[in-house]
Amino acid sequence: MHKLHCRLAFVMLLDVLCQRTALADAAEPVAPLRYVHVYADGAGVSHFCEEHFDFIRGRDGNSSIHVLEAKGGATLLRLKVGAVEDWHNAPRAWYLIVLQGKSEVTTSDGQVRQFGPGSVVLLDDTTGKGHQTRVVGNTDHIAAVIPIADVPVTGAR
Repeated sequence: MHKLHCRLAFVMLLDVLCQRTALADAAEPVAPLRYVHVYADGAGVSHFCEEHFDFIRGRDGNSSIHVLEAKGGATLLRLKVGAVEDWHNAPRAWYLIVLQGKSEVTTSDGQVRQFGPGSVVLLDDTTGKGHQTRVVGNTDHIAAVIPIADVPVTGAR
C-alpha cells in the first residue's frame, strides 16, 4: 500500500511539474527579429540604430506575427557590381531587406556598416545629408524595398 501511495504522489508531482513547464513555455517571449534603423537627427546628421520587431505569439502556439505598417508599392532594388551612390536620402521611409549581394552604407556621422542577405534595414533619413551606398563583392546587390510612410518616421525609437 505504501508503494501505491508513493507512486500516486510521484505521478501527481510529475503532473504538476509538467503543467508548470507547459505554462512557462506558453509564457516564453518570442525572440525578436533585429534590424538596423538609418535615420536623420534634428541637425540632419544620419545615424545607425539597432532595433527589433516584436512578435506576438499566435493562438496555436506555433506561429507568431509582426505587422509591418506598409504603404504598398513594394519593389525590388538592384545595384550592379561596383555601383556607388554618393550622398543621397531615402525618398521615403522604407524597409530594405537584402536578398542577394552585399552593400556598404556610410552615414553622415561617419559610421560604416555592411549588409548582406537576410539583413533588414529601416531607411528613414529622408532629410539632411543622407547616406552613401556602394556594392561590395562580385555579386549584384538585390533588395526588397517596402515603403512604410510618405513622410519620415522621425528618428530612432
